[in-house]
Amino acid sequence: MKKKKVIIIDDDVSVLEVMQLVINDLDCETFGFTTWKTDTIQDIITIAPDVIILDEWLIGVKGSELCVILKSINQLRKTPVILISGVEDLAEIAKRSFADGYIQKPFALTDLENMVMSYIN
Repeated sequence: MKKKKVIIIDDDVSVLEVMQLVINDLDCETFGFTTWKTDTIQDIITIAPDVIILDEWLIGVKGSELCVILKSINQLRKTPVILISGVEDLAEIAKRSFADGYIQKPFALTDLENMVMSYIN
């Protein structure tokens, strides 16, 4: 069986690495990005992920803005995007940006596992 692919975009390397470890334990292949560059969208399309996890606060750009862009691309329109952040109004931000789910920081690793599993099964 082919492993599910999960992209994680978070500029905090330690958080990114922990999420990768947790999701790799779900028998998924993870791809981590710490920055958003002009060719990142093409990289994401090429990877063809099953789920994208996107931090709201990235250097120079908001994850919710990127979510709107990702959801406007034909090849990624149906790919679930999960926003993560410590901002208080994350539920509303996720709704406005067409995110499929959100996880409020700080979060338990089981919350991350459960959210990812709900989209890959």
